[in-house]
Amino acid sequence: MSIYPVAVRPAHERTDLISAMCVKPVGGQQPNFDVYDGERIMLDVIKLPLDVPIYRMANARTQTEQLAYIAEQNLPQTFFSSGQENEEAQQAQHSILSRFAAEKSGSITPIVDELGRTKQTQPILLTPSGVVVNGNRRLAAMRMLYADRKDEFPTFADVECMILPALTEDQIDDIETRLQELPETKLPYGWVNETLKIRRQLNQKTKTENDIAKVRRKNVTDVRKALMALNYAEIYLRDWRNAAGDYRLVEKGGEQFFADLVGRLKSKDGELLDANLRMAWMLFDNRDSLGTRIYSFNKVLGEKAEQVLAQLAERLDLGEQGDAEVSNADEVGDLEIDFGDATAQSSFSPLISLFDDPDRRDEVFDELKAVCQTVLDSGQASAAGKAALRAAQDAHNRLTEIDLTTADPNTHDGIGKQLEEIIHRAQGLRTKLQEIKDGVEQSSVDGG
Repeated sequence: MSIYPVAVRPAHERTDLISAMCVKPVGGQQPNFDVYDGERIMLDVIKLPLDVPIYRMANARTQTEQLAYIAEQNLPQTFFSSGQENEEAQQAQHSILSRFAAEKSGSITPIVDELGRTKQTQPILLTPSGVVVNGNRRLAAMRMLYADRKDEFPTFADVECMILPALTEDQIDDIETRLQELPETKLPYGWVNETLKIRRQLNQKTKTENDIAKVRRKNVTDVRKALMALNYAEIYLRDWRNAAGDYRLVEKGGEQFFADLVGRLKSKDGELLDANLRMAWMLFDNRDSLGTRIYSFNKVLGEKAEQVLAQLAERLDLGEQGDAEVSNADEVGDLEIDFGDATAQSSFSPLISLFDDPDRRDEVFDELKAVCQTVLDSGQASAAGKAALRAAQDAHNRLTEIDLTTADPNTHDGIGKQLEEIIHRAQGLRTKLQEIKDGVEQSSVDGG
């Protein structure tokens, strides 16, 4: 497809042209209820040459893509925010919007395909200086089609526009927010873009939390939770993925996950919090390999996190000081068969170091997944009285995985001591089980 070369006319030329055309608007006036939140206002409808309108750089829908473009091209952070009158920045914004215009959302037909069949049916919304407030994707689609097949789309030489009154940036933000709530907006803004916009409004002190909640028809708690979820997403990108600002990595499937983390991590701090975060990041990275939705793992990221981390450290042979090898059974303690609250490990620093080793993350994930599933199964089975059976089955499965032929000779003594402890523990459990069975039988006789 041919590339549309974006040209930027000086702001005063655009303003003068629009003002002159509004004296006798070719489309007359149309009512609008989005400028002042339900209040009816009449707006002039005119036709402008296709190259006159310019894209609004503060468009909330494009923020994550703008940040990714800046990172990929090694550009200044202000490339888009200060580039509204700059042709290079406008061309980059056109490329972003063109991808959005060709994007399919569920059953919704891409805008470029829709315009290719029906032409323009709604005017785009412009400021008096020609900045697009609503209709950025439609404008990009019209420019794409006109550049590629001018003979098929001669009417796209001009674009129908509805002209807003003079408004503040804050009022324009409100219009964008109100329009995004409507079903006909079609392509979602995305949770990251919405939350970045909320943060910007709060940082610039143009709105309070109450103002934002009212416009978005939510409560203040929802607004605060969204901001905290975004903070966790940014920690994940910066510290775990080494991809600060690339919000595309958290857009899909991230909204609910990071929002849930807000509550799951609320009472945690220190090394437990650090280890819990890394466990969350690892599960999120491998969410397609969990065998179920990642939301099913909320409990292991919350109330069961310390238990899971302690059992994971044990499975990975991490002593309290992070020893990789086991020299004797006393240093590690007894092998726990009944998976209760395993909180004996006082320090998670060895486990944190292992999480942070990129070369061992696949290995750690395999063990983490097994521990999580055991804990979840144990919790589900508790109500039915099958937790002990599940734990015994898990212990048996772990024993069948041992391949002594590949063991390092330096670990033979340690393995021998661990096996002796396992035999001792198994014999003790078997004796206890028989005592319980005998007690049940005696109770049955006495009761009979």
